[in-house]
Amino acid sequence: MRKRRYKATKNREQSLLFPPSIEEYVGQNNTVRAIDAYVDGLDLEILEFKTSKQIITSGQPAYDPKTLLKLYLYGYLNRIHSSRRLERACLINLEVIWLMSDSKPSYKTIANFRSDNAKALRKANKDFVLLCKELDLFGKELVAVDGTFLKASANKSSIYTENNLKKQLTGIENKIQEYQDRINNQDKQEDESNYTSGSDDKDLIDKLEKLKKKQEEKLALQEELRNSEDTQISTIDPDARLLRKRGKTVAGYNAQSVVDDKHNLIIEEKLTQDSNDCAQLFERLNETKQVLEIEKLTGVADSGYYDSKELKECEDNNITTYVPKQRRANRTNKIVKGNFTYDQSEGCYYCPEQKPLLKKGKVIIDNGKNMHQYKSSRTDCNNCLIRDKCLGKKSKTRSLYRWEHEEVLERNQQRLNDNPQVMKKRGSMVEHPFGTIKCRAGVHHFLMRGLEKCQGEFSLMVMSYNFTRVLNIIGITAFIKHCTKREQYAY
Repeated sequence: MRKRRYKATKNREQSLLFPPSIEEYVGQNNTVRAIDAYVDGLDLEILEFKTSKQIITSGQPAYDPKTLLKLYLYGYLNRIHSSRRLERACLINLEVIWLMSDSKPSYKTIANFRSDNAKALRKANKDFVLLCKELDLFGKELVAVDGTFLKASANKSSIYTENNLKKQLTGIENKIQEYQDRINNQDKQEDESNYTSGSDDKDLIDKLEKLKKKQEEKLALQEELRNSEDTQISTIDPDARLLRKRGKTVAGYNAQSVVDDKHNLIIEEKLTQDSNDCAQLFERLNETKQVLEIEKLTGVADSGYYDSKELKECEDNNITTYVPKQRRANRTNKIVKGNFTYDQSEGCYYCPEQKPLLKKGKVIIDNGKNMHQYKSSRTDCNNCLIRDKCLGKKSKTRSLYRWEHEEVLERNQQRLNDNPQVMKKRGSMVEHPFGTIKCRAGVHHFLMRGLEKCQGEFSLMVMSYNFTRVLNIIGITAFIKHCTKREQYAY
């Protein structure tokens, strides 16, 4: 029987001639050359990186912060976030050896660089956004806003709310009472002759002491929570929060991003502690407008960003919005406000039976908004054929309330009605970047703790995403050529 052939492998003992210089380790179109060219063109002192100031100090010299920034940018491009794995890459990875010029920092040095330069990493990411702007890679017309939950370096059980602490304290108190009762019952049943404080007593006493210690810790957390302005307290990552959406709970942060329509590049990003997106719309779009230095902008977002005040702020600042209102299913078949029609010329509402609801002088302030009341005629309601679907059993008239700037919401809705395809476009624009970022991050999204440090880490994620997109759009050669000319641009 003939022996099957396989691809030949080299003999491990065969002598080889390795490239005589580190420069020959990588090809001319390797991504590391683009990383090297970009970081070399940065002024890290202006970006406020630690150890970037030109001063003379005693002791062993520090590693060049440009070298460590190159290492992290390479790591986040290649799904290597851990400082220990980056340390190992400096020893065995030819691309990293070339990029680091054979420097071999310890994992502690690598980790400290990321931890100490959180703010500087945000500025570096903003600088790369400016580079994209220099290359005319932004359309500057349509952007999409979205948010996603990223996991913190903490678990859900390490974050407490007032209700959680109350439930746990109640459970501990009940258990303490149970142990005390058991100890008292054992004392009564023991005979004087064999009274030696048996093993059961020791176990119960030890458990009781542990419970009391645990109770003290929970009470201290409860007191700390009450003295703070927050509704949650975390024992591992102090800034991480329990975020809930669509029945899912995540211990982490709410990551916001604004994506441009032209090449799906991220223009603006931020981490928040709020699971609700409704207060983020104007701030994100206004920041984007300032980065792009334009007078007008069109922004699209999902229903989670719908907030009347935010939409009003956007319109007042030349930001055109496409944000759908959250729809609630009307399972009762009752007539709701959406079934009424507002007549701008008449200044009144018309019910489904074409009866008017006239404006009254009463103004109600609801959540800081001035709401005008519109009320139907008792005679019209008494003679109405669909009265049971519109009014309650004890109601005699129907009242509606209209915000004084309701036209802003109506214009937003009219734009959605005229251009329904914009919401489908939103998904293709903004969800892809988050999918890529999460895929690269793996199971553990953040390795550092604290909002500021995680913000720096998130900026690294965004920067690496944009970096890959730019190289795919213009190519490595054109990118390197532009980086060599960047000295003419001011930060």
